[in-house]
Amino acid sequence: MVGVVVALLAAGLPLGAAFADDIPQTDWPPTTRHSLYRSLPPRTYAPRILYAPARAVYKLPKGLDGLAAYDKTLTQACMAGTFQQMSDGYYWAVTPGRRYGVAFSGGANLEDPQNKRQPGKVYFFLDQDARCSVYVGDQAKLMPNYIPPV
Repeated sequence: MVGVVVALLAAGLPLGAAFADDIPQTDWPPTTRHSLYRSLPPRTYAPRILYAPARAVYKLPKGLDGLAAYDKTLTQACMAGTFQQMSDGYYWAVTPGRRYGVAFSGGANLEDPQNKRQPGKVYFFLDQDARCSVYVGDQAKLMPNYIPPV
């Protein structure tokens, strides 16, 4: 075989023409299966969403006494799953005996499909499950106890 190739090269015939009889002729059209991929722009990825870390938002040395009141209708809605924190404990309030989950009336960390929230209120959640308790406080009264982000 090597001798035949050398003889063809010496005679000046291209190798493709010599072996062209070995490839059967077809009536298939030339393939364009990759043309779609060549015409599309390069894939772009959405930027990662940066989340702020969970943090304490209120420090209440005397607990909720005088700052927030128990709300029976919101507690029942919380037990039913229609008034809850989006992420339990994402924001929290520190008290001497307990730690409460916090959600704000503006919608921060609050899942409220029935729109029961009221403007200017802060919602404190205790045990977000079937034993949920919701306390409502006035945001203006709670501002002296607010812990700003670092």
